[in-house]
Parts: sequence; structure tokens; C-alpha cells
Amino acid sequence: MASFSVPAPFIDAPLKGVERHGYARDAILREAGIGPDSFNRDGSLAPESYARLMLTIWRQTNDEAMGLNPEPVVFRTFAMMGRSIITCATLEHAIRRASSFYRLQPHSPQITIEKGEHRARLIITHETDFDPDHFLSESLLVIWHRFCSWLIGRGIPLLKVECPYTAPRHADLYDDLFATPVNFNCDSLSLTIPLQAIHAPVVQSATSLEEFLGHSPADILARPNPHESISAKVRHRLMSMAGSDMPDLAGMADALSLSGATLRRRLRQEGTTYQTIKDSVRLMEAKRLLTGSELSVADIAVTTGFSETSAFTRAFSRWTGDSPAHFRRRNGSR
Repeated sequence: MASFSVPAPFIDAPLKGVERHGYARDAILREAGIGPDSFNRDGSLAPESYARLMLTIWRQTNDEAMGLNPEPVVFRTFAMMGRSIITCATLEHAIRRASSFYRLQPHSPQITIEKGEHRARLIITHETDFDPDHFLSESLLVIWHRFCSWLIGRGIPLLKVECPYTAPRHADLYDDLFATPVNFNCDSLSLTIPLQAIHAPVVQSATSLEEFLGHSPADILARPNPHESISAKVRHRLMSMAGSDMPDLAGMADALSLSGATLRRRLRQEGTTYQTIKDSVRLMEAKRLLTGSELSVADIAVTTGFSETSAFTRAFSRWTGDSPAHFRRRNGSR
């Protein structure tokens, strides 16, 4: 994504955090070499400028939590954590040791692992009273995903992201951050990844870690997610199509230059199916049209790929436990 720029909400939130602790926004920007001409017309910054800004904030405040945590996380704590885990055999071992490391510092964010049959959840806990814009939450999700991917030498597909807060105004920007569906109002802050990823060996060394630390984690906060899962690729393709134009599995496999069997297997490894993704895209579009348009239920049925209104109503009720008409009455339409 060569034209990617870091949007304004991700610039404003950390600056507000350090302002609450007495640091002047203009002084931080000046120290980072960022002037008015550095910003694009929409208030965004080039990734290189943003990485400089984040590094400047951490150095000037001596706080990797940017004032968004009850207690500062001293600058270079992440580096020390990295050095403590780099000799671990597997990613699971590394994550568990990292969690032990951060427990030595009161009020530091914690990360734990919850394993299922095919998936693993990385659950991140931190105190949110000082993080009103959820920027620290967003940063922790991004950093841990990219860092874990780097540790095992390959991109880890994100199967799901869960956030324990209401969708922010900039929720549409999460698509670049995570390249996977994000669920809000959940019980915890977490990343869901394939189980096989946490069993993967750590392939990095002390030498490669020092090189990594020369530009990270500031740099990885400034980049979109380069590790799109196959389920996310399928989802994005389906979202660009009208419901009636959604292909069957063979058609989607062909569009992705895969065999049908390979696509089915890779989706199964990620704990999902083509039909499940297709249904979730249809449901999302149906909800959007029911609450944000004056289209009739019959027209929405056609738009989302159903030949009969009754079939759409049955499917919607199965997905949500609610009829389309009742869902619209409860949530309103403009």
C-alpha cells in the first residue's frame, strides 16, 4: 500500500495523552521535525514522519505508554522484554515469558493465551481509564501482532480482533490496521490467530533483534497490516460485490488463483468456511441497509443475493434471532 498515510485520529490521540502530562504538542512535533507542511490536507502523516513522532514521544516523555496508562512504561522497556524472550523455542513460550516480564512492572499491559481446537486467542489486558480514545488498545493489538509475526519469520493471519469498547468514529480505519473483521463491545481486547502459529519456532536471533529494535516498534505502528489472512481476502472480495454477484466457492478459488480444495482447506485451517464468510458479509450489508436506507425488505433481499423475501427473512432470523422488520424498528432507519 504505497500511498498509505497515518490518519489524523492516530496522530491526535498520543499527542493528547502527553499533553495531559504537561508536554506541549508543538514542542513534541518540532522535536520530531514535523511542521505544518508535513501534514497532508486531511491531517494525515507519511509513515516515516509518524514513526519519528512516536519515537520522539517515547524519548521525550520516557513513557512507551504515551501518558495513556496509570503509570509510565519506561522507554526501552519493550527492548528489554525483547531481549528476555529472544532465546525462547516457540512463540507460545515467548509470549508467556513476555507476560512474566511485564508482571514485574505494576500497571503494565499483560498478554495471556487462550487455546482452542484450531485457534488461539491472545488476550491483552490494560487499565483503560487514561485511554479515552482507545489508542493504547489499538497500539497494543498492532504491536503484538506484528512482533509475533516477526518472531516466527512469517506473517500470522488475523482471524478475528475483539475490542471491549464501542466502535470509534474512525472504526473504518481498522481495515488497514488489521485486514480482518473487528468486533466491538466484546468482553476483552484480543487477537485470534491459527493455533499452529503459537507452536511455530522462534527463528530470530539476538543480532536480528537489535536490528529490529533500531526502527521498531515505532515503525510498525506506522504501517498497515501486511499479513492478510485468506479469510480476510475472501471477505474483502465479497464486500466489493453485489449479493447476487457473489461467486460460489469454485469461482472464488479461481479468482484467488487457488483450487477449490486448497481454498476450502486453508479456510478450515483458519477455523471458518466459505459459506460462513459469505453469510457474514450478507448480514453486514443487510444490517447496513435496514438501518441506513429506505429500501424495502424485499429490495434488501434482492440486493443481498436472495431470490425470495421469505428466504432472506428466514436467513436473517437464523443469523440474528430477529426478523428484518423488527430489527429495523429497534435500530431505526434514516
